[in-house]
Amino acid sequence: MKKNLKILQVDEISLVDIIKLLWREKILILSITIICGLAGYLYAPLQHQNYKTEIQLNNPPFNLFEPYNYNLFNNNNNNNNNNNNNNNSINAEFISDFKFNFLSLDNLQSFTEESKKFDNFNEYLKSRKISALQYFKKNIGEVKEKNLIIPNKYFLIFTKELDGDIFLNNYVEFIKSKTVFEAKKKLKSSLVNKIDITENALEKSKIINLEHPIIRTMNQNQVINEPQNLFYKGSKILTQEIYYLKKLLIKLENEQFDYELISEKSLNSLINARTGSLYFQLGLMLGLFLSLGIIFFKGILRNN
Repeated sequence: MKKNLKILQVDEISLVDIIKLLWREKILILSITIICGLAGYLYAPLQHQNYKTEIQLNNPPFNLFEPYNYNLFNNNNNNNNNNNNNNNSINAEFISDFKFNFLSLDNLQSFTEESKKFDNFNEYLKSRKISALQYFKKNIGEVKEKNLIIPNKYFLIFTKELDGDIFLNNYVEFIKSKTVFEAKKKLKSSLVNKIDITENALEKSKIINLEHPIIRTMNQNQVINEPQNLFYKGSKILTQEIYYLKKLLIKLENEQFDYELISEKSLNSLINARTGSLYFQLGLMLGLFLSLGIIFFKGILRNN
């Protein structure tokens, strides 16, 4: 029982001594704590804060490619269902190509390198010794929402060195131009192919017409000349079709396929922000532990 009392007395004396020691070193503790807190507050603006921007896009209207859909894929003027299906098909292909181009890291890199508006971002990449491919690999994507068949909202996470809203808005127009160029190239190839097929058919109809084919009746001795107007009608229709296809080909060269692509322009929002007050608090805690460590080691050296 006496031993326990002695231990309690020793503990009480030790606690009192610790409090006295901390009070004697109060200037050291406060000085180091405040200095570390201020250092943390001043360090906060130097950190690369992360921002996020999202952009909402419109899909192209179905009638955007309608003249080309109708003349390339529909030979029956009354077949509206096939025409609508072709419209859907071309639009779906355009949307798929746009999405592929938009999320392409190669396109992101080329756009970043070619645009003089983002030289500060290129300098940031050089200072970090990373490429645009490495940066955008995890910082670009599409927002997948419920009941959305074809996602048309995309996001970009960026640092303070990159004006994300300007970047994303300009990048969308860059990808639109690229996708339209590719779509025109495909349509031109289809038109040229359709013209070749129609011209071949026209040549055949002319040959048949010049040959003056004959039809034999049930009586093999009686021969009836085939009326030329039947072949003339086919040749005339084919000639008109070729003329219209070539006219459409010229129209395609100047076609912009312009439509309102952006429904909601991107806006920046700060994410994972570490404010100055947070760094100040962290600095205070670090300063307190540091000052206590210094006092502890001073006590050890004094005892030795």
